[in-house]
Amino acid sequence: MSHRFDRRGAARIATLICVVAMALTGPAASTAGAANPRPVKVMTRNLYLGADLTPAITATSLPEFLAANAHIFSVVQQTNFPERAVALAHEIADADPALIGLQEVALWYSGAFNDPAPATTLEYDFLEILQQELSAVGAPYDVVRVQDEADIEAPAGAPYFKDFRLVQRDVILVKAGLGDEVRMSNAQSDNFDNILTISSGIGLQIPVERGWTSVDVTVNRRTFRLVNTHLEAFHPLVRLAQAEELIAPTGPIGSATGNVVLAGDINSGPELPVEVNRLAFFELTGFGLVDTWAVANPGDPGFTSGFGELLDEPLESALEHRVDHVMALGNVGVVRSKIYGTDPDNRTATGMWPSDHAGVMATLTP
Repeated sequence: MSHRFDRRGAARIATLICVVAMALTGPAASTAGAANPRPVKVMTRNLYLGADLTPAITATSLPEFLAANAHIFSVVQQTNFPERAVALAHEIADADPALIGLQEVALWYSGAFNDPAPATTLEYDFLEILQQELSAVGAPYDVVRVQDEADIEAPAGAPYFKDFRLVQRDVILVKAGLGDEVRMSNAQSDNFDNILTISSGIGLQIPVERGWTSVDVTVNRRTFRLVNTHLEAFHPLVRLAQAEELIAPTGPIGSATGNVVLAGDINSGPELPVEVNRLAFFELTGFGLVDTWAVANPGDPGFTSGFGELLDEPLESALEHRVDHVMALGNVGVVRSKIYGTDPDNRTATGMWPSDHAGVMATLTP
């Protein structure tokens, strides 16, 4: 059974009649349903860049800064994205979404120590690694759009004495081999005008670029605009301003003329303990976007975030808030919503969770 909403979030009368009819006659008795196109499955997945950058930001001396950067890259190696990508690929193959919005799709480079030129020796390409593992399990996905975001480089001390460079990206993937079942156009992406600039403990000014990707898509004869984003994590008012950019008349949501599905880590949710951290979520719902998790799972908080840096905590003590969302705008039915990434049987060979976030997949009828 599905629930439908218009731009203001109110149920359409025609859908209400359909739901009542299904309740009276039972799904098997509905001949109209058999003629409807299949629902569309959309997933959001934050891949986790591999380490917490806070020690480098808070370092107050050059030796401490160099040691912090070395520690960060050591943790990136320990959280081993090639190993985690195997678990992620199995998870995605099991979920079988038509479209995926990815965040923290990291590129890690190394270069000569304290060299002002950008580091270019590739250490990890999370996108390439994930695509290879998806193909290996028989579930290949193609890239629709990539948007580069924060590009940060710093020198690391012992044992490396190299520069390490992190490039963050947002990516939209589409399931390969759908043929005529999927048509895409107008793929776009951009960075937000409103960004946070972090002042480090040794006086560095670090701009944290963030942005969005979008594509107009028809899947199973269902047409909508998919928008994927990762809003600011460390400043609620910058996060709010970025949400406002999404729904502005020139933004990817505000400029849409039909149904919209928003997938992403918006670092905001309806039940976060600090009220100011809810602002971006309520800005989006105030515009008319519907929280599909709450529709499909009333009363279930659906926690998606909280695994620690090393991804090794017991599940029951880890997840503590919901910031990963699939939201819908327009005449979009919500069939179901499910969390992925919390199955103890789908951890890595060394016992890590696939990411520091859980993923969310919504089954929708735009």
